[in-house]
Amino acid sequence: MRGGVPGWVLRAAIAVAAGAVGGVLAVHGVEWPALALYGLLVAAAVAIPASAAVALIIGYPAAAMAFVSDDRSWAGVFALVVLLHLVHVLAAYAAIVPIGSRVHPEALKAPAKRFATVQLCVLALGAVVILLPGGRTDAAVEIAGLACAIGLVLGVVLLMRRKG
Repeated sequence: MRGGVPGWVLRAAIAVAAGAVGGVLAVHGVEWPALALYGLLVAAAVAIPASAAVALIIGYPAAAMAFVSDDRSWAGVFALVVLLHLVHVLAAYAAIVPIGSRVHPEALKAPAKRFATVQLCVLALGAVVILLPGGRTDAAVEIAGLACAIGLVLGVVLLMRRKG
């Protein structure tokens, strides 16, 4: 008996995680035509995990949740963060693992630890955001935040630039 699970299990896991995303969207009031379009994108991503469909099924729920209502559903947002990160990780591995191959669970231990670490950090940051007071911020604080964001982008661009 060969060890591991078949490579298609990764694609099935993408479908299950994306289906859970669809469930979160449905619970939060996304209408059926939008869910049907999401389902088509999921089918494309499961069939070809190395395609742009994966990026679309990650970005689509964020846009759908933004247009559904004005009130914040932190539970739904946090569920989407976890599920969409899981979809991303699964699609990355499904894209490089041939569908007919076998995947040993031991090979997924390090990625699972990274996934859990990233999620703990993100959810801790999300908890801090929830605790921040609501309402309007001073203009000076907004300008300082914008300047910091621009500085980060410029820093990343400079670091990514090829040295020549």
